[in-house]
Amino acid sequence: MESLKDFSFELHHNLEEVNSYKWDHHIPDSNLLMKFDYLKLLEETQRDNMQFRYVQIRRNGATAGTIYFQIVDFRSTQLINYYPSGDSFLLNVGRKLSEQLLSRLHLKMLVSGNIFMTGENGYYFSSDIDKRTRAKLLRTAIRHILAEEPSVKAVLISDLYAPATDFDLDFHLCGYNTIFVESDMSISLRQDWNTFDDYLNSLTSKYRIRARKVYALCRQNEVLGRELNLAEIAQNEDRLYELYMKVMSNVDFKLGELTKDYFRKQKEQLPDNYKIVAYYKGNLMIGFISHFHSGKKIEVHYTGMDHDFCRPIHLYQHMMYDMIEYGILHRAEKLHLGRTAPEIKSTIGASPSPMYGYLKHRNPLFNLLIMKPYAKRLKPPAYTLRNPFK
Repeated sequence: MESLKDFSFELHHNLEEVNSYKWDHHIPDSNLLMKFDYLKLLEETQRDNMQFRYVQIRRNGATAGTIYFQIVDFRSTQLINYYPSGDSFLLNVGRKLSEQLLSRLHLKMLVSGNIFMTGENGYYFSSDIDKRTRAKLLRTAIRHILAEEPSVKAVLISDLYAPATDFDLDFHLCGYNTIFVESDMSISLRQDWNTFDDYLNSLTSKYRIRARKVYALCRQNEVLGRELNLAEIAQNEDRLYELYMKVMSNVDFKLGELTKDYFRKQKEQLPDNYKIVAYYKGNLMIGFISHFHSGKKIEVHYTGMDHDFCRPIHLYQHMMYDMIEYGILHRAEKLHLGRTAPEIKSTIGASPSPMYGYLKHRNPLFNLLIMKPYAKRLKPPAYTLRNPFK
């Protein structure tokens, strides 16, 4: 393990201070979500909602690591649905007490990772740096930021994939508490799937019939989907945002929301890698799904839906099938669907990749007496995992 003395840290408060060439030169082209232009778009559209911090780590004059953070307002009442409930008297008393406590907790939180995407998207290190050193570099970068940000009271390192590795060895010694979050649902697209019918034929009869019923419902209700070009996204900006907010209003835990112009600006920035498919009933847009496509990997982004129209015809599941068909036709290997609606996603063949994170309050006493025991009790909502394949 290398010594921290071998590294130097450069902390930046906005991307104007960052050398875009040095940042991008360190990041593989396939990692769209850590490229300079993508981060610039987030900063431009979220400037009024949160703050950003960027850290470049040098070793012998060369870039050895890049990390970005977001400083967000955190209202901990969003966590109450992760607290287990049941028939136990003590469990329900604990939940009531937690509700009262959390209702009083509103603070600024430093987040390592992208709060708008699922996955390990907050840092990238040179491949020759071992995992334990990477964690030490991340924690050191956090200490640099907290030293000049007294208003930030907590730190969240989000979306780490299980199982734990050498990266995780020292977090508890440094006061961090493990939290468990919903799994990332993804599906590996088999190489022998050359058409969507090949995928359907790999399903058991029960799930194949269900898929065909979903498609039939859309046909019967004359619902059609098509990809939007940039001009159409701009023209429908208000409706896209309205549908997006209909979905976001039902989300229990969220650290931020996209702005109305995000979809248009993202398409402008990545015309070939960012796509939006909208679904229409007549001339009315009733839903959409967006995704990033980079090489062999597809990352589903946000959806929007008018639930009054979409629920009766199972449009969300239709969208998932359409993403599988898109992935097959474009010879993708992995389709990441995110962590919402895990049971529905499992019915189309997605499997969970368990995820966890680390949470810490900078007040040691509060962290020990409040944050630590509460973190132990947080659990993602339970669901039934399905297997649709033969």
